[in-house]
Amino acid sequence: MKSSPLASLKLLAVVVVGLAAATPAGAQDAVVLKSGLTREGKITGVSGGNIRLQMGSATSGIPLADIREIRMDAPPEFDAAVGKLTSGDAAGAVGALQKITDTYAGVPTPWAERALALLGDAKLAAGDKEGAAAVYDKLTQAYPQAKALANLGRARLAVDGGKFSEAEPLLQPLLEASAKTGLPAASDGPAYTQAHYLAGRIKESAGDHQAALEHYLTASAVFPFDKASASSAQQRADALRAENAGLIAP
Repeated sequence: MKSSPLASLKLLAVVVVGLAAATPAGAQDAVVLKSGLTREGKITGVSGGNIRLQMGSATSGIPLADIREIRMDAPPEFDAAVGKLTSGDAAGAVGALQKITDTYAGVPTPWAERALALLGDAKLAAGDKEGAAAVYDKLTQAYPQAKALANLGRARLAVDGGKFSEAEPLLQPLLEASAKTGLPAASDGPAYTQAHYLAGRIKESAGDHQAALEHYLTASAVFPFDKASASSAQQRADALRAENAGLIAP
């Protein structure tokens, strides 16, 4: 039984709204340089390794390598894109997120990183597997620290395509990280749920029903942060125990 990628996105979208709402609206964008100097204005995008900052009538390019921190609210279009995800409009979300990422992909802020990740997930939910794979590659290039998140998307693609051996190593960093925490950050919880659900499917496909059961129960009981994946994991756990009387819950 497969979980709905679109349903999985709805909880993630809620997390994203929280990230976007954390900064008061209306503040001017600020670029803090490694030298300690702060420049304020309006960030209009990123290109050629430079942040474009409009100050009055002039626009200057500031190398990303010179920047220590960026303070920038998510644009209003970001909330609109999240709204499309929560309403189940994957195609509409793709269109909205594409416009945002075309302009801001590479800007070192949590919402810009999340927008790119959500674009890949939205394309996958809309059935554009090649487009999703390309976005996950771009996510890794633009935000190397998001490699595990990109690999989760790649693992979903692989599992859906029956390429279980390809998916398994992609999940390992998330599975190992989940083993070290009982209360993950809000931004990590849904990824742990999905990783254990996918790991369960991989183990089940290999005939290792005990290991599959452990992953399914971890997804549904320990990390039930993605409701769709947790529900699917519980259903698979129940089915496995009904079909295999000797299985023992961890």
